[in-house]
Amino acid sequence: MTTEEEDKVVVFWDVVECPLPDDLEPSEVSENIESALDRQGYLPCNVSIRVYGKKNHEFKDEFLLANIMFVPAGDANARYNRMVKDIDKWALDNDESDLMVISRVNSKFATYLADWKAKDLYIFGAEPEKAPGKCSNCKVTSLDELFTQQWVWESLSLGGDPITRA
Repeated sequence: MTTEEEDKVVVFWDVVECPLPDDLEPSEVSENIESALDRQGYLPCNVSIRVYGKKNHEFKDEFLLANIMFVPAGDANARYNRMVKDIDKWALDNDESDLMVISRVNSKFATYLADWKAKDLYIFGAEPEKAPGKCSNCKVTSLDELFTQQWVWESLSLGGDPITRA
């Protein structure tokens, strides 16, 4: 990643695994994510967010009003499959963009993302506070190896900084 103006990042966010905080609207969380990425060198105008949720998600209209693409994808497996399909399409079409995944990352998802990381893709990640930090049966031994920068979802949703690594 370079920090030039043309750098872009696409955010793939599972809103069921990493829900909106009770006191924030989708537009506020979007601005907070953009602010956190701005401090990493990405201009807010170069951040695109896609939200994956249940088909009858209660905030669907609010996401759309905040210029956030809402993808109705169903249960956890359907959301994962749709997100993977969309990441594949995006990555093949966008060689000058970076990726952020906001979701609980299980071993299957971590292994999938590790394949993209091996192709020198910058991957930013955010997981819920109570998500496990290690991944068994993965190509990576910890999520620290997978993510270029990693956030706790509850902090990122408020515009917080990434986790400091030793």
